[in-house]
Amino acid sequence: MISLRTRFGTTASLRKAAYLGAVLLLLAGCKPSIRVDDPQLKPIQAMLEENVPIGTPEGAVTEFLSMRGYPTEPTEKPGTLVAVIRHIDTEKLRPVTARVTFYFDANGKLNTYEIVRTINAPIPK
Repeated sequence: MISLRTRFGTTASLRKAAYLGAVLLLLAGCKPSIRVDDPQLKPIQAMLEENVPIGTPEGAVTEFLSMRGYPTEPTEKPGTLVAVIRHIDTEKLRPVTARVTFYFDANGKLNTYEIVRTINAPIPK
């Protein structure tokens, strides 16, 4: 069995390799990517990516949701906003409803969001 010290030469080299690995992990995490697996949720994801990309101020996200008529729900966690987004699949003429939780950083900028499919409730009149 080869020890790590023999494999990398010295302890300093091992530290450099660990530091480089940590930096690469941080860089990979700088640009969050939200991906959904459900094909019916993909149009909602695409709409959000286009209209409220990562870094959008919280006020602009709230305004976007309000202008589109998407209701929001009260949350107890500061820096979060929950909205119910209903989308009609134009190919199959089926509605899909998602509960989207938006997460904002300390500066009020959109950090990430989570899309979860929910039941299709009737449209309120």
